[in-house]
Amino acid sequence: MRKVLFFLATVMLATSCSQAQHSKKSGFLTKEELPDAIKFLPEPPKSGPEYDKDVEAYELGKKKRQDPKVRDHCLHQDTTDINIVFNEAVGFELMSKKNKEIKSLVSGAVKDVRKISEPAREHYKRQKPFIVFHEPSLKLDAESAVSTSKYAYPSGHAVRSWMYAFVLADVAPEYKEKLYACAQDYSDCRVIMGRHWQTDIEAGKLLSEKVFEKLKQSKAYQAQLELAREQYKAMKKK
Repeated sequence: MRKVLFFLATVMLATSCSQAQHSKKSGFLTKEELPDAIKFLPEPPKSGPEYDKDVEAYELGKKKRQDPKVRDHCLHQDTTDINIVFNEAVGFELMSKKNKEIKSLVSGAVKDVRKISEPAREHYKRQKPFIVFHEPSLKLDAESAVSTSKYAYPSGHAVRSWMYAFVLADVAPEYKEKLYACAQDYSDCRVIMGRHWQTDIEAGKLLSEKVFEKLKQSKAYQAQLELAREQYKAMKKK
């Protein structure tokens, strides 16, 4: 009986370590478990009503950035570590070096969504609006921004911020509204800055939603989520 219990304990420990190692190195989902972004993402508009809306949002963004408060806020979002941005949104250090389990959960989820977001950008090769219109974007160093710019669709900033929001709301559901508002604001600033089209950030959110649905079905994700929730509970008691 003791041998059987020892064997089961060893298997459970090995499984737990394997899941933790998997999440740290490559995320929680395999390539086969991930959805195909090309199959569910709509083609970025090149003309027609949707493209007209994109252009309208771009022009509105240029007007908004003339407001010093809006300009400074978007530059802050652009130059500040995203962990700090979300900490500011909830009013305490939810994302910190001390909260390793929470960071591991978010990090693994972001790695998963990037597995399909980056290939999608390479597939669509959509140019960013400030490049299309040959105009400067809102950036501290506009020249370097042009030379290092990646493709626009879907927005990497929107993908990342929405995955942060979905996962952190899984850990701290009472802050869901603030976390979602933070992701939306973080994404909206990309349009105001002229760095992305409106449909870029909409696609980014959709992509994160689809991957998050898959994560909710993952045993590895659920195991790490429990660790993150326990860490969150302990942190709130202090």
